[in-house]
Amino acid sequence: MIAEFTAAVIAKCCDTQEQQMQLASAGVIPPLVNLLHSGHVKAQEAALDALATLCRENSELGEIVIHAKPIDSNQLTTATMLEFVRDKCPNMRLIAATCLTNLYRTGVFIEPFTEIVLVVLPALVKLLNDPSGDVQERAPLVLADLVKDSEDMQKAAYDADAISRLAELLVSASSKENDDDSDERIGVPGVGSVAKRREKIRENSLIAIAAATLLKEECRSQAINSKVLPHVVAALQSKYPHVRLAACQCAKSLSRSVSNLRTSLVDAGVAAPLLKLLRDESTIVQAAACGALCNLTLDFSPMKKSVIDAGAIDRFVEYSRSNDAKLQLNGVWALNSLLYKADLSAKKAVMKSLTYDALIELLHEPNPAIQEQALEIVRNLVCGQQEDIEDVIEGIGRDDLLDVLESKLQVTSNMGLEGDDSTTMTSVST
Repeated sequence: MIAEFTAAVIAKCCDTQEQQMQLASAGVIPPLVNLLHSGHVKAQEAALDALATLCRENSELGEIVIHAKPIDSNQLTTATMLEFVRDKCPNMRLIAATCLTNLYRTGVFIEPFTEIVLVVLPALVKLLNDPSGDVQERAPLVLADLVKDSEDMQKAAYDADAISRLAELLVSASSKENDDDSDERIGVPGVGSVAKRREKIRENSLIAIAAATLLKEECRSQAINSKVLPHVVAALQSKYPHVRLAACQCAKSLSRSVSNLRTSLVDAGVAAPLLKLLRDESTIVQAAACGALCNLTLDFSPMKKSVIDAGAIDRFVEYSRSNDAKLQLNGVWALNSLLYKADLSAKKAVMKSLTYDALIELLHEPNPAIQEQALEIVRNLVCGQQEDIEDVIEGIGRDDLLDVLESKLQVTSNMGLEGDDSTTMTSVST
C-alpha cells in the first residue's frame, strides 16, 4: 500500500524535465522497476504510471528505463511492459501502452521496434471500444501520441483500422452528447458527470483523428469515408471550447487534401463555422480556426471566395498584428495563402488592408517563422504579370525592396556558413 501511494506521488511530481531528472537522481527508477514484479495490481499500475511520466519526452531517462532489470530477474522492463499490454485488465493495458508509447516517442528503441505496431497499436485500438472506467476517454490521446508526426505509424493505424474505430467513437459520443443535453435541460439526475465524460471522449477522438490523418492521404480518405465530417462541423459549433479547438485541428488535417477541399469539405459546409470561430471567446480557438482556414483560402479551394466575402482579410490582418505569437503566425500564414496565385485585384485588396509598411515590419519580425511567411507574401505578390511586380515595387520602393532581399540573403548565407539547415519555403499551408 505504501509503495503504491509513493509511486502515485512520483507520477504527480515530474511535470518538467528538471523534476524528472531530480527524481531519477534520487534513485526512484530501480524500485519502480522492482514494483512491476510485486504481484500487486494497483502497485504495478502505479509504478507503470510513474515510469510513463518520468520518461515522457526524456530520452536520457528512457534509455535508463529500457535497459533496467528487476533485482530477481534478467527480463528487460520493456518485455514486462509488453506482458502488461496483454493483461486482462483494461486499465493495466492502457497504462502499459502509455508507458511504451512515451518510450517510443523519445526515440530510444532501435528501429524497427515491431512490438509497437504488432502489440501496442492493436491494444489501443481495442481499448477504444472498452467502456471500463475512463479507459475509453484516455485511449484516443495515447493513440494520438503514438501516431503523430510519423507517416509509418499513421500507415500502421490505417492498416489496423484505427481511424474507422475512432470515427465510430466520435459518432457515438456526438450522438449521446445530444441526448445528455436534452436530459440536462429536463433535469435528469447525474447527467452532468456523464455529459462531461462524453465531452472528453468527443474531444479526444477529434484530437486522435487529427493526428492520424495529418500526413497521409489514405488516412484522410478513411476518415471521410467513415462519415466524420458532419460530426467535425457540429463540433466546431460545440458549447465547449476544448471540443471546438479539437474540431479545428481535425478540420485542418482533413483539409490538407486537394480532392477533399474540392468535394467533401465543401459539401459538409466546414467554412462557415470556422469563419465564425475567428470571433471566438478563446484566442486559442481563434488561432486554431485561422490555421484551418489557411488551407481553405488556397487558389485551388472553391471556398476561397466565400472566405474573402465574409470579411476574413481584415481579421487576418488584425491577427498579423497580435501580441499572441500563434495568432500572429497563423494570421500572416492565412494572408499568404490568400495571395497564392491570386489575381492583381485580390492582391490589391489584401495589401490595402495589410499595407506595405506593415509587410516590411513583418519581414523584420524576430520570429523566423513569421519572416518566412512574410517573404512568401512578397513572392506571391510578385508572381504573375509585369504589373504585379510593378505594384510591389511601387508599394515597397525599389531600394527598400532590394535592401530587404539583400539582408535576408545575408542571413541565409551566414546560417549556411554556421552549418545550419536553411528553411525550405512552401506555398501551401501545413
